[in-house]
Amino acid sequence: MAELRTYQPAFTAGELSPALAARVDLAKYSTGLKTALNVFVHPHGGASNRAGTEFINEVKFTGNETRLIPFQFNTEQSYILEFGSGYFRVYRDGGVVLSGGVPYEVVTPYNLADVVDLVYIQEADIMYVFHPGYPIQKISRFADNNWTIADVTLGPKIGSPTITSVVQGGATQPTTNSYVYIVSAISDETGEEGLSSSVPGSALGDLSVNASFMRISWTAVAGAGRYIVYKLDNGVWGYIGGTTSLFFDDHNLVADTSDTPQTGRNPFVGAGNFPRCGTFVEQRLAVASTNNDPQAIWMSQSGNYENFGVSQPAKANDAVTFRIKAKQVNEVRALLALKGMMVLTSGAEWIVSGGSNSDAITPSAIKIDNQGYRGCAMVQPIVVGNTVLFAQRSGGVVRDFSFEFAQDSFVGRDLTILARHLFENKRIKAWAYAQAPYSIVWVILDDGSLVSLTYLREHEVWAWTRHASGPNDDAIFEDVIVIGEGNEDVPYFIVKRTIAGSSRRYIERLHTRVFASVEDAFFVDCGLSYVGAPKATFAGLDHLNGQAVVALADGNVIRNLTVGAVTGGIGVKLPNTASKVHIGLPIEATLETLGLDLGAVQGLGTVQGRQKSVSEVALRVQDTRGIFLGPYDGERDSKYLVEYKQRATEAWNEAIQLYTGDIRMTPQWDWNTGGSMVVKQFDPLPMTILAIMPDVTVGR
Repeated sequence: MAELRTYQPAFTAGELSPALAARVDLAKYSTGLKTALNVFVHPHGGASNRAGTEFINEVKFTGNETRLIPFQFNTEQSYILEFGSGYFRVYRDGGVVLSGGVPYEVVTPYNLADVVDLVYIQEADIMYVFHPGYPIQKISRFADNNWTIADVTLGPKIGSPTITSVVQGGATQPTTNSYVYIVSAISDETGEEGLSSSVPGSALGDLSVNASFMRISWTAVAGAGRYIVYKLDNGVWGYIGGTTSLFFDDHNLVADTSDTPQTGRNPFVGAGNFPRCGTFVEQRLAVASTNNDPQAIWMSQSGNYENFGVSQPAKANDAVTFRIKAKQVNEVRALLALKGMMVLTSGAEWIVSGGSNSDAITPSAIKIDNQGYRGCAMVQPIVVGNTVLFAQRSGGVVRDFSFEFAQDSFVGRDLTILARHLFENKRIKAWAYAQAPYSIVWVILDDGSLVSLTYLREHEVWAWTRHASGPNDDAIFEDVIVIGEGNEDVPYFIVKRTIAGSSRRYIERLHTRVFASVEDAFFVDCGLSYVGAPKATFAGLDHLNGQAVVALADGNVIRNLTVGAVTGGIGVKLPNTASKVHIGLPIEATLETLGLDLGAVQGLGTVQGRQKSVSEVALRVQDTRGIFLGPYDGERDSKYLVEYKQRATEAWNEAIQLYTGDIRMTPQWDWNTGGSMVVKQFDPLPMTILAIMPDVTVGR
């Protein structure tokens, strides 16, 4: 026999597929895990149990699937919109916005079945919402309880002048020629040019004689800072000048027919002509893919998002229309402002540019380059820095996509290849990226499961872990968004739970994992907190009626509680009073190592397949309390777990504080061929494992 010390200093490969159990040759095997449940991996290598979720509110129609949409003006003004059948509600700072004592609501045109397919983009206080079955909608915020949603009215926002007269001035001349004019207004605020006069003005005369001119006069337009005058030349309107006045004198000016007035245009009229997605790119609103024209892309005028007008011949700032021509008719599913504009279709990936790195996209400068033929799923992609993460069209596959200068194109990797067991026969239903503080993508699959991806491309970190909630892990996750609140990006979930025998859908917020002391630690799901005068009875837990819950009261764990009738309503009664209490569903976090591999050991060769026994384990932990450890043995592992007894300098009436450093634990004796170790956290307490160092005896 040989006694050896092993060392796993990081877990940056996350949970690996059982199919990789023999792939000890992979570099990521040494930093991988067999099980990572209700934990996440830090970009620097350690693993922590996730924080709990706070109960925010029950959705309006608890029996219907509901959608969350983030609306973020800045980090201080962050909102969540709850979209259901024909309505949306507004949430701010973890609570529903009220009006007249009831939740504030806005009526929407969307049917229940269509809510899950909404695509949205936002700029400041305006959000555009797309669905191929509805006209483009514009949501506007004026106050917490003052929002509107309406069909977008496409066209210039500035009105058109009415020509009042065209009169010949100067020397009187024969009226042998006809002179025809139109006038448009320029917005003083935005610089947008409006449509020209609906009725031209005209007069007869001859401007070829000295001192003869035509004076064109028109009505003022509200908001106009300048006016542009066009003259008809052989059937084509051409620019002859501009003025801030309400009249203009034409001294036989030559019309510039290369500069013509714009023509109003709305390509999105009628069923089948509504776009399914959009983005902002190069100061334009770009939209794409109607049912009647799935490969088409329209870009608004530069700087005028709701103006798709064009001129003839085209100007550089005119609206742009083009189609992705390919062997197959693949609908456009996503647009991104990245190195020009990235277009993801159901069958391929494309980059649209003006022709070079410095050229903007214009009606006369459009270059479309293919970047691959993977195909994109319906779920909208995520941008992490300058890298795109998108769900592949076929199967639950996530790819990253970034520009490689060496290849002069976008290339990427399959980020799910090492954790394929989490995605087999599943597709990605919803996801959101929380950059701060841990760089995690939260992913909901169509079977209601929740997984997370710690992603840091520059350090080659991509680590999957999985999450569960509720008794017997029966919670179904249906949606997730992330909104910036203070210094963190905070995930919000819609969770379907079975409460008192019926299904109910709750909005729940992932609690921060930053806390000053153990008393502030929040590691319960669907939970609520109390801070105030000491008391033992806590009502207000109607959303958990009949559920077995756990509490952390002034830093002390209280198990075996059941929510029921108490003084003041539905809640629980603790055995002792407490002034800071967190109550909710228990969370079981599990971190299990892969089978031990020591490489080629002198005199033994590989240790794979040999009997092993772990006599002692050193754990390097950070801000941790209350963990259990033992050898893995299938369903029997819980019987083999031992608890770390941590109380040290605290008095018996004080809560045990968190510990940082090395701890040593002696697991139950066992022989097996794997050598895996399990670390568990059953209680509502924090756990962060930085390294695992088992002492292992290997049989010959």
